[in-house]
Amino acid sequence: MCGRVSIGDLTANSLQLLFALERPVPLPQSYNLAPPRPLPAIRQHNHARSLDLLPWGLIPHWCQDPSIARSTFNARLETLSQKPSFRDPFKAQRCIIPVSGFYQWRNEGRRKQPYYIFRADRQPVALAGLWDSWQGGGSEKPIESCTMVTSAATHLVAEISERMPVILEPDYFAVWLDPRFSETHVLQDILRAAASDLEMYAVSGYVNNADNDGAKCIERVAP
Repeated sequence: MCGRVSIGDLTANSLQLLFALERPVPLPQSYNLAPPRPLPAIRQHNHARSLDLLPWGLIPHWCQDPSIARSTFNARLETLSQKPSFRDPFKAQRCIIPVSGFYQWRNEGRRKQPYYIFRADRQPVALAGLWDSWQGGGSEKPIESCTMVTSAATHLVAEISERMPVILEPDYFAVWLDPRFSETHVLQDILRAAASDLEMYAVSGYVNNADNDGAKCIERVAP
């Protein structure tokens, strides 16, 4: 799974250029985001792309209890078309979650060593995501929320973890964001083929506490 990311190095201008956004949106600076805090999510409506902040943990439109979000902050690639929580969003409500990098932990005996993983070119990492809109509990406005897609870890990430978020390359941004494209078998193939040139290094246990934040979270330490 992936339950921790950094958006500390993202800028509105860099996202506007990379994702062809109509206008930049101010972003909070956080190096240690965990569910249910909001994630930046890029969506497409009528050929226009917007950037919004959506709570991390998807609340399906059909559910009765929004606490389901505690267990839906990741969506496994292998079961996207079968799981009721993700089946409908996979067809037409897809998003891209831009981050500076993400964290994974390696088991080392009785402790877990955190690692920070990022693109080698230091560009924003485009994570494949889904979103949904839920209204209930007497709320006047719908609650929009999101989840990130994960797959079996590949390349260097497989050295420390069994799972990782799926990373999209620019060639696939358009089809992934297009709500009119619903050929899920093609989308599955895109996600399975996703790969990026990544780098990683060990960071301190400071990042283990989701209440800790700041650039200290991504400082390199000896593993």
